[in-house]
Amino acid sequence: DLWASGSDRHYTHGTEISYISDTYQPQWLTSAASMLPFYATATETRLAIAIGQKIFTPDDLSRKDLIVDDRPYAGWLYADFGLITDNRNGLRHVDKIDLVVGTVGPDSGAESVQREIHKLLDSDPPMGWDNQLDNEVTLDLVYQRQWMLPLIDNHIDIVPLVGFDLGTAMRYVNTGLSLRAGSGINADYGPPLMRPGAPGSGYFQPEQYFYWYFFAGVNGRYVDYNLFLDGNSDGDSHSVDAKEWVGDIQAGLVMGAGRWRFSLTNILRTREFDTQSDPDEFGSITISYRI
Repeated sequence: DLWASGSDRHYTHGTEISYISDTYQPQWLTSAASMLPFYATATETRLAIAIGQKIFTPDDLSRKDLIVDDRPYAGWLYADFGLITDNRNGLRHVDKIDLVVGTVGPDSGAESVQREIHKLLDSDPPMGWDNQLDNEVTLDLVYQRQWMLPLIDNHIDIVPLVGFDLGTAMRYVNTGLSLRAGSGINADYGPPLMRPGAPGSGYFQPEQYFYWYFFAGVNGRYVDYNLFLDGNSDGDSHSVDAKEWVGDIQAGLVMGAGRWRFSLTNILRTREFDTQSDPDEFGSITISYRI
């Protein structure tokens, strides 16, 4: 949010480091993937591994008391283990299924990370972390399918998607649509974003030395449960009344040269809880290197 909204507010920070494998996989992994309903012969299968942290805060960081009508302080430290399949038989579609294991609360390390960042930026320290969510382990199964619909091959396409998250951190179903326009768009599956968001992954394989594209899209979801707003599952923590329908509008630029790729995204998110006064805006920066 430093370069988007310009202030700490709600989803205030996220960092993720990910690895996407080549298509060669051990036999046990190929056998496991073949049992998935979306797997097909000649599908390219890749292993995806990531570790990340997200930080959520209320709007006013100067208050030590519990701000009952704003979202809770919360951190989430997680590990993500997934499979990506790229099926080019007929209408090209990409499926991604993930098992996400994490921890919420002081064990996430969010408080110390935010305090150190504020020291580095010479900003006022956040004062309300004593009110953060309690320690709780999370386990989520996340699935997403997106279709790559070319309008002008390698230059313009439309990318619709559907997906869901069934777990203890979040439960939602989502759908969305993105438009990409540029040169060399077949190099990837869309801009890489941290969920919940629009399509894309860390994988890319350019067919030309330099490629680029602009993109714009919308993504909507029905949210049944959001731990970071609804509070700990034992009901003994701060919470707010979460909205069931949440939407994102996003736009940005992706550029790649040789083994490097850079993406810049701006996201506008509708209100996520009843007492939230305004939508949220934040950005995403991703740097990728092809080994």
